[in-house]
Amino acid sequence: MVSTMSVRMKLSDFINTDNETEIMEIINKTHKDLRAVIFLHLWYNEDEIDTIDLRDFLVRWENKLFFKTKVTQDSNVPHGEFIFYDIIPVNVEKTDRYRFAFTYEDKNSIINGLNQLYDCIKFITSEKSKRKQKRNDYED
Repeated sequence: MVSTMSVRMKLSDFINTDNETEIMEIINKTHKDLRAVIFLHLWYNEDEIDTIDLRDFLVRWENKLFFKTKVTQDSNVPHGEFIFYDIIPVNVEKTDRYRFAFTYEDKNSIINGLNQLYDCIKFITSEKSKRKQKRNDYED
């Protein structure tokens, strides 16, 4: 079963850090293992990321990852767009257009949020056993 999942993360919290590779590999693992199409929505606040760093990040990952990526310069979710899984810092105002959210104080916790995303998508996309319907219309 192929599903499309929109995942939103704050890029400036992990770009050019020790966790960048692990974070991007978890997203890629989720895509490959669970056959979920990931639409990655990355955002940052103005003046948090240099354009050269942003370009280097995109070039560094474009051939290694297999999902669509959108990078924006603010935390607003455009009208008509829905986020399946939102991984956001505690100090950022939450939007009301998401299905699941993971908030963090420590930037290293982004990895925990991605692991929860993996578990969530695995549960949603896994085969469910059929339950036999209980019938009570034969009772007196």
